[in-house]
Amino acid sequence: MTEVPTDPRSRAVVARLRGVHKSYGPVRVLDLPELDLHAGQVIGVVGENGAGKSTLMGTLAGSVRRDGGTIEVDGAALEPGSTEAAGRLGVTMVSQEFPLVGQMSVAENLLLGRRPRRSRGRYLVDSRALRAEAEEMLAEIGLSAAAIPVNRQVRALPVPTRQMIEIAKAWGRRPRLLILDEPTSSLGPVEAAMVLGLARRHAEGGGTVLFIGHRLDEVREVSDRVLVLRNGRLVADLQPGEATEERLIREMVGGEIAHAAPKARPTGSDVVLRIEELTADGLGPVTLEVRAGEIVGLAGLMGSGRSRLIHTVAGAQPATGGRMWLADTAYAPRGPRDGTTAGIALIPEDRKEQSLVPFASISSNVTVSILERISRGVLLEPRRQRDEAQAIAAHVNVRMQSVEQPIGSLSGGNQQRAIFGRAFATRPRLLLLDEPTRGVDVGAKAEIYELIDRAADEGMAVLVASSELEELLSICHRIAVMNHGRTVEVIDHGDATKERIMTAAAGTANLTTTAPGNGAIA
Repeated sequence: MTEVPTDPRSRAVVARLRGVHKSYGPVRVLDLPELDLHAGQVIGVVGENGAGKSTLMGTLAGSVRRDGGTIEVDGAALEPGSTEAAGRLGVTMVSQEFPLVGQMSVAENLLLGRRPRRSRGRYLVDSRALRAEAEEMLAEIGLSAAAIPVNRQVRALPVPTRQMIEIAKAWGRRPRLLILDEPTSSLGPVEAAMVLGLARRHAEGGGTVLFIGHRLDEVREVSDRVLVLRNGRLVADLQPGEATEERLIREMVGGEIAHAAPKARPTGSDVVLRIEELTADGLGPVTLEVRAGEIVGLAGLMGSGRSRLIHTVAGAQPATGGRMWLADTAYAPRGPRDGTTAGIALIPEDRKEQSLVPFASISSNVTVSILERISRGVLLEPRRQRDEAQAIAAHVNVRMQSVEQPIGSLSGGNQQRAIFGRAFATRPRLLLLDEPTRGVDVGAKAEIYELIDRAADEGMAVLVASSELEELLSICHRIAVMNHGRTVEVIDHGDATKERIMTAAAGTANLTTTAPGNGAIA
């Protein structure tokens, strides 16, 4: 391994950007007069949604065509808007979109475009060599074949597992510049630590890592330098000692954001959801109850069963045993429609895949849950749909130009608020949230926490699964800790600490070596 200079400014420049800018219509979303990225560094990039982070990364990776300016990688000019050109220069990006082929296996995705061929017959794939090489790629980032079976179809795997596959795929390309866009947003603490370790390994080997993150503690922990973007401009370029959480927040949003403890837990309120000895594939037994006006969190490592429990309650995964009640009525859903009919609203973790039609309008997306209310017979009433959409968007403070614009044109935080608005429009009695702030910035998180508080204030029971312990500690009245599909401890807010939660979540597992789950929903 080549030793790199300790002074970051004396290291070789891997990427040089001059006058790079990008606009969408009259709005300039990126404006960088000058930026150099040095070898041997992890460079954190933070900013609110819409600050220009994704545009910067896409411009470097070739997925976004810049309007002007020059980019050089190791002295060679980077052709605008060409992922192939970026790849040839050693630029690889792990995005939040997981551009994997769902119908293909893990191994086929890892080696897409370079699958080993048999010595006889150039069109025949050497399946044994394919599996062996894929398992080796996973092993390089600390994952075993038992953790992620390489013959499994990708579409059958949950978001956290797909995230690790994308990282293994990028790592296997031996990039010069590795771009990580929110790589830990869907991961638990152990898996997130693995990814941070990989970022450090790459930098220590002389490479460069651009690390986009919303978890400021992770950014501060892993970065040699932190860039802060606001309104498409670089407003701060900070060394580790300067990048305090208070400074980063101030630079990002122009002020401080307070994280209050949850409001007092409701007493004497009715039980909305009661679960007794519930089992499902990879889940159980689980016993739990959630009262009206109460926010109950689900904590645990990846593969612990957090998302499985959420999906089983929603009716998206069939139960195999135990019983559930909604209020005093037995509840045994045969599918998601039964859950919706019973007054349950689910906000899943992958909004682009599971919650949105990105190219459809905001209006179409937020009113899809109330079509019966805005239709006359089988005919949709456009004016009523538009009025309802505007009311829904205003209720959850979606910042937009018009309800007719594509919802995909909104920032991640605004998209998530729109999804909350759609859920609230059904007037549910039970709100199920799976990673509700995944991929949103610190300012948008605070607003989503307010929406969750509002749901509880309006009498909804809220069950929320999150891989962020700070999140659960700041919003939940109680936290149910899961381990291997079971609830192992339920902790009142006043008694909850990170250490206690992690101890219960890990059980007898070694936190330094535990790998992600077996490909099941987390």
